[in-house]
Amino acid sequence: MARVVEETYTVNHTLLAWVRLIGFGALVGVAYWLVTLLIGRYIIEPLACRDLTSAAICLAPEELAGKVSAVLVATAAIFGMIRLRVVRPIIVAVASAALLWELSVILSGLFWLETLAWSVLLYAISYALFGWIARAWSALIAIIVAVVVVVVIRIAVMLY
Repeated sequence: MARVVEETYTVNHTLLAWVRLIGFGALVGVAYWLVTLLIGRYIIEPLACRDLTSAAICLAPEELAGKVSAVLVATAAIFGMIRLRVVRPIIVAVASAALLWELSVILSGLFWLETLAWSVLLYAISYALFGWIARAWSALIAIIVAVVVVVVIRIAVMLY
């Protein structure tokens, strides 16, 4: 006879879980910076700059590298947040990636240490914000609020 095993999923709402999420966001910021640097230098520049048909990409490889990096890092972050038992990790990762989609363009031209610091800081703040939004309400409300927050912040940054 088959035995039924029920497994429950517990969610941490403690200060330690909150600090872990912010620290994980900072780690994602480091990963974003590193992956953007590697993709731009070793994939996009050699492929785009060897002929003149794609000269526009060759002028600013960090833009495309940042967007590819945002997708790759957000995908990996979902699995990391599942491991940390973060509530609704897809909302946190996708909203943060959408909010910080143009980060590489905004940070282009800065010294590498400044770029790294801003990436870490902005990803940590973004993960804290959307982690709070994701666990505060139901899934539908959390998605709606996250979309509204992303749109409002993106418009505010665009106007600035």
